[in-house]
Amino acid sequence: MTMKNNRILVSLLMALICISTALPAHAVDFTAAEKVKLKKGRTVVKFLPTSGQKGFYGGSGYALINAPVDEVWKVLTNWHLYTKMFPRTEVCTPISKKGNKTLIKMKIGHPVANVRYHVETTVNESEKSIYFHLLSNYPHDIDSMTGYWRLFPQAGNRTLAAYVASVKTPPGIIAIAGEELVNKAISSMLKIPGDIRRWMEQNSKPASK
Repeated sequence: MTMKNNRILVSLLMALICISTALPAHAVDFTAAEKVKLKKGRTVVKFLPTSGQKGFYGGSGYALINAPVDEVWKVLTNWHLYTKMFPRTEVCTPISKKGNKTLIKMKIGHPVANVRYHVETTVNESEKSIYFHLLSNYPHDIDSMTGYWRLFPQAGNRTLAAYVASVKTPPGIIAIAGEELVNKAISSMLKIPGDIRRWMEQNSKPASK
């Protein structure tokens, strides 16, 4: 691994540590306004304090889903649903699987530029978490990406879905799209827990009478 790659890896790990400190193992602390926002079915997004510096962007997104953890988990671990649930996800194709690790080919569509990359996911069912990171030895349009999903059971058979991600964007993409558009794209990425909530609401089966 080159010195440059080492610096990128260290920066990403530090970024995720910063995000993780805001995400305790059993609960997430929200402000009163954020709690109201979640109850109203809106998505709470928290950016890293360093997001946007030196090409690194990241943060976390949260949504309260009116479904039990096990139901949300089935949806979250069904890779073939991603292109249906997430508006900008054009490709999500499992390439290979070994144990709890899956290699996935991704393509995220955008009006300015499409982004293609491959990630390795590590699924932990008992923890209800999915950790992922970009594999640089496969074709990729971004320098690096790492993060995780985590589901937390809530009262009333509901689930708090948390998504955490840090991305290293090449200077070329920033130059073409512009800083403002890149920030909007990152914000849209962090809001995907809300996309799951909407998809599950629209596709839930009505209770039998």
